Order: sequence, then structure tokens, then C-alpha cells
Amino acid sequence: MDKSNEPRDIGPDRRRFLGSAGAAVLGAGAARLGVTSSQQAKPRAQRTGEQPGAVPNPGAYSGPVKQVSAGVLNVGYVEAGPASGRAVVLMHGFPYDIHSYDQVAPLLAAEGYRVIVPYFRGYGTTTFLSSGTPRNADQAAFALDIVALMDALKIDKAILAGYDWGSRTGDIIAALWPRRVKALVSVTGYLITNLAAQRLPLPPAAENAWWY
Repeated sequence: MDKSNEPRDIGPDRRRFLGSAGAAVLGAGAARLGVTSSQQAKPRAQRTGEQPGAVPNPGAYSGPVKQVSAGVLNVGYVEAGPASGRAVVLMHGFPYDIHSYDQVAPLLAAEGYRVIVPYFRGYGTTTFLSSGTPRNADQAAFALDIVALMDALKIDKAILAGYDWGSRTGDIIAALWPRRVKALVSVTGYLITNLAAQRLPLPPAAENAWWY
């Protein structure tokens, strides 16, 4: 990570982002437990003066899907929040897509962040620019895709957040291009696949557990 201005980096902006992300996670959990929308919205309503029970429209960010040429891809993505806001890139996992963030993106946008939610290669409207480009799902390829997307959108540094393939992608970018990362939210841990170790078989019982 870029530590040149460490005291300022862990100030109000980062706390505000983590608070919004935490609220989104808690909100999703509350929904699964049967908590009503008005209960979820009460803290935000008190803070912003909204009517009790008001929540950001969870589907408002999901269209239209924009397209931009980035690296070897024509990337489909949705965007929410002010263009001048601090950039947040939300990355989905396998086999899900951008709608994993239907409830998270509006919350962050409401707090003033510029939220970018891209389709990974092989998903949605993201396509390859050339039929001659090798198709693969190598972990480094996803990281290069996101860095290329940031370049195409003129985003020098972003908050990266993801789960599953999305968290792995953020982890790789943080490891290889730390100056491009303002902060990292890695939901399933700080995981980068050890390719050499993957060539060795697990014990039969462990291999069986991974056989879907």
C-alpha cells in the first residue's frame, strides 16, 4: 500500500467508506433475518433527514450498462455516484455478476463515492476486442483487466472491494501495483493462488470435497 500519507489515509474518508460498506453487509444480513426496510434505514434517515423507512433504490445503479475499451476487452460496467467522488471498484465473484452489489452500490453512491461495478471477462456485456486473444481465467489476467479499466476511466487510485474472484483480483493488484490502491476490502481473505502448489494433488478425501 502507498504509505506516503498514512495518517491522512486512515482519516474520515476511509472510516466513512468502511462504515457504508459495513452498513451494506449488515443490511443484507438483516434482510435474511427478516428485519424490515424501515429498521435497516433508521440510522441513515436520522443522519440525512430522510423520511423514516426511506432507503436508496437498490436497483437504481444497475443501468444503463456502459462500455469502454480497456486492455484486451470491451468492458461492460455500471456506475453510480458523482463523477468527482473517490473511486470505488466493486468486483464480483464466480459464478455471480454485478447484481451482487445491488444493495451496496447505492449506499456508497449516497455517501459521495464514484462507484464502478464491472462485469469480469466472460460475464455480461464484457467481450474480447479480438477473436485472436487467448481466452483464459488466469488470476493475473483478471488483475490486468481491472488495472486496464482504471486506466481507461482515468482512475489513478481506487478503493478495491470484492469477494471470491473479486477479492483475489484486488489482492493481486494490491501486491503488484500498490500505488493504484487507496484501500482494499477483501471479503474472503487475502488470497492469491499458489500455482506451484496447485499442481500437487490433495489427499483423496480433500479432493473429493472439492468435486462439485
